[in-house]
Amino acid sequence: MRLTRVRVLAVLAVPAALTASPAHAAPLPEVCAPAAVVDGVCTSRLVSVTADTVNGTITGTPVGGGPAITLAGPADAYRKSEGFGPTPPEPIRNWDTSIEQTAGLSTDPSDPNWYGNAKAKVFLSRTLNGLATQFPPDSLVVGFASDEAQPGVFRLVSIQPVAQ
Repeated sequence: MRLTRVRVLAVLAVPAALTASPAHAAPLPEVCAPAAVVDGVCTSRLVSVTADTVNGTITGTPVGGGPAITLAGPADAYRKSEGFGPTPPEPIRNWDTSIEQTAGLSTDPSDPNWYGNAKAKVFLSRTLNGLATQFPPDSLVVGFASDEAQPGVFRLVSIQPVAQ
């Protein structure tokens, strides 16, 4: 009798598993006109951003309007600034310095500072997101793609302060 119940449950579970719809990534927002999308990556300049340090995301409004977009990505998506000359605004200078300071950190277990170095690298994106909230308007350029991992959040491919 017990084996029969298991078979019945298995028979009922298989159709349910076959009809379950797979998760799909959200389509790119309207700001991603065909000219702004290359290989599935949309590039947009943001007016300003807010940071969510708990979730490690930033949300920004694209230049030219449209709904705000929420983004998250790995530390290697974050690029040093471009075009601000020898005296960039302080938040942008701090952005570049943070990237430089963590770039060469060793996470090799034989390094006595490996744990602190690894922690600095892991939290770099959250630090940089906080700095981005202080940037001058229209100075942040992001490249992003649809992502199934986090509903409502686009995957950062690149993020960089760029002077106009």
